[in-house]
Amino acid sequence: MDVGIRVFIDTAPFIYLIENHPVFGAPTEQYLSTCVENESMLFTSVISYLEFCVVPLREKRHDIIEKFEELLADLSIEMQSIDLVNAKYASQLRSQYAFLKTADAIQLAMAVTNKCNIFLTNDEDLSSIKEINTLVISKIEK
Repeated sequence: MDVGIRVFIDTAPFIYLIENHPVFGAPTEQYLSTCVENESMLFTSVISYLEFCVVPLREKRHDIIEKFEELLADLSIEMQSIDLVNAKYASQLRSQYAFLKTADAIQLAMAVTNKCNIFLTNDEDLSSIKEINTLVISKIEK
């Protein structure tokens, strides 16, 4: 991995890290550790925050949300907000890729508009998106 890489992190990798997922936790941690070592810029969005927090809020597990917020701070992950530019681009992506859900289209649009080189996810369907290089966690070599 080269210095200067910009990586956008989808929601699932955060869940894998916080929950210490038995299959995907280690490769996610290893990849992000390499990103930090190589001084890659890390991004996510308010969509990831929204998606991540639903279950912990439902279960009244504010400690999990605190761990998530600490992870964001510790890795210096830039939290991106949705604006009209992202909404327009997400609309364009959804019109081009009929299978895209709104949240995924917004995440991808934010990655592209922030000039990210890699979109880290575990959604294999998103690897067909041509506008950005998608890295699927289940495909990371151990």
